[in-house]
Amino acid sequence: MPHRCSPPTLVVVGAGPTAVGVLERLVANAPEFSGTERLQVHLVDPHPPGGGRVWRSAQSALLWANSLAADVTVLPDRSVTVAGPVGEGTTLWQWVERVARALPADDPVGTEARRLTPTGFPSRPLVSAYLGWVLATVTDVARPWADVHLHATRVEDVRLGPDGGGTVTLADGVVLEADAVLLAQGHLDAHPTAGERALTTRATARGLTYVPPGYTADLDLSALQPGEDVLVRGIGLAFVDLMVLLTGARGGRFVPDGDGLRYLPSGREPVLYVGSRRGVPYRSKLGYMWPGPPVAPRFLTPAGVDAAFGRTRRLDLRTDLAPLIERELGWAHYTELFRAHPERTTGTWEDVAAAYVDGVEDLPDVIAAAVPDPADRFDLPTRDRPLAGRRFGSDAELQEAVRAHVRADLARAADPAYSADAAVFTALLICHGTLAGLMRAGRLTARSEAEDLPGWWMNLFSYLASGPPAPRLAELVALSEAGVVRFLGADTEISLDDEAGVFRARSASVGTVTEARALVEARVPAPDVASTPDPLLSSMLLRGSAAEKVLHEAGLTHGTGRLHVDAAHRVVDATGRPQQRLFAAGFWTSGGQVAAFARPRTDAPFFHQNDALARTLWHELTPERPVAVKPVAVEVAS
Repeated sequence: MPHRCSPPTLVVVGAGPTAVGVLERLVANAPEFSGTERLQVHLVDPHPPGGGRVWRSAQSALLWANSLAADVTVLPDRSVTVAGPVGEGTTLWQWVERVARALPADDPVGTEARRLTPTGFPSRPLVSAYLGWVLATVTDVARPWADVHLHATRVEDVRLGPDGGGTVTLADGVVLEADAVLLAQGHLDAHPTAGERALTTRATARGLTYVPPGYTADLDLSALQPGEDVLVRGIGLAFVDLMVLLTGARGGRFVPDGDGLRYLPSGREPVLYVGSRRGVPYRSKLGYMWPGPPVAPRFLTPAGVDAAFGRTRRLDLRTDLAPLIERELGWAHYTELFRAHPERTTGTWEDVAAAYVDGVEDLPDVIAAAVPDPADRFDLPTRDRPLAGRRFGSDAELQEAVRAHVRADLARAADPAYSADAAVFTALLICHGTLAGLMRAGRLTARSEAEDLPGWWMNLFSYLASGPPAPRLAELVALSEAGVVRFLGADTEISLDDEAGVFRARSASVGTVTEARALVEARVPAPDVASTPDPLLSSMLLRGSAAEKVLHEAGLTHGTGRLHVDAAHRVVDATGRPQQRLFAAGFWTSGGQVAAFARPRTDAPFFHQNDALARTLWHELTPERPVAVKPVAVEVAS
């Protein structure tokens, strides 16, 4: 007989958004699954419960979420179509209005909430407070069926026996008996790669400063001195956090100046020379609420993929699917343009749509005739690489060109007249879900799953759909005008000259060569469970109770860097056997790569994953439950 704890016990490693989301679904499904004994749930996390490490309250309020306040929820609403019951959960914005604004005058979260708007960007401490409130509320709603215990420490070891029973050892010496364990730690750290270690050694030997990849809020930036020239590799979200921590967090201020901002330096800022492959920052988050409706996908759908390639052929993401993605995004763009802004088009949508679906040879001419203004046309290569093929005569010309690009992006992102961009944003989300489904179904080639999906696709998706808040880009323009930030250009290459003892940067955009004695890698580490310093995962991999997902194809081996889990999120051991009651969920696993938050009214994958996982956990925890009662929706609202 399988070992059972009495009462049934689940241990969750982590207490951040993933853990909160699964707990909410456990509670919602409890009326259907709970037996005669109360479920015991232990959440173990050294960081504050709810926010976890990434969203912890003990970080600068200058660090923001990159989603509008009205676009964040961790609780399902009536749009969610899952097996378990759903209520009408409180979104972050509803919580701001109903709860946070009533906090005391001296509470910084309350102060921020009273000035926040639906189209504003909340600070990470405010998001942490929302997540903590959700966790406390879900814990209270759980009382008829379950007890939730919080442990402010780390898990050092997990050992589950062949009969299912096991123990979880905590860093404070407590040993918990468990029927099932869910690993939900959130983002993982990674040891430096061999190349990063070698560069660190060379830089240190020459008295240079090198900051390898890491979570920006956790980095020690004190070595970057006031006025020092610093090379920065990467202009994504990690760079935006770096920029904030080295300017505003060091006492600099932004003041209104005409239609833009002017930066008043504190004198403590270094000078940041920043470059990347694109040479420009990620596209701004949209600054308005789009009423929709979303454009139904037409090309990158399961049926469309089967029709184009058959039902069994392995698919290459770049060769086979990238053209379908581009067609899907263009379809969304033009559908919305003709629907919402017909005055900027000629002819009929029916004629253009027919030509688009048929893929006629003269489609560019058809589009040009029907959409007179080039700014209204969808050109993915140009949108993706705005500096490609451009060579500037001087560094000053490059600086102004990038500033002009960012200003134009800000103006467009704030203007609902360009709502076709919102349709493309939603289409990107739909494409992401479709690609995740193809991956789970084993339809992608091994190379595409290991390299293209986390590489090319996530880079494109993040650039177009997960950019920084518009105010941060306005600040970037002001910092550039003040000379605190300098753009290096596209296809930036950075090397270390050992003889001269300097880092050197070159780009394809200008002939300038920039030298500095400091280099920062502005990116987070890629998931790599084999090199994580996390002691729990390291010990599990060492003894074979967990393994990296490795793909084999055509005699080649492709490591994914992710923890191997099966379709039900069970951890797969080194022999290839899924462990019945050991589960894992998160970006660092081989399971669905879903965001830790959802947009309200979108039936987001976040809820589908959490509901399926919660119901699987209930099956394992109470396999001999009595006849189920009719499920009821559990409301989690203020």
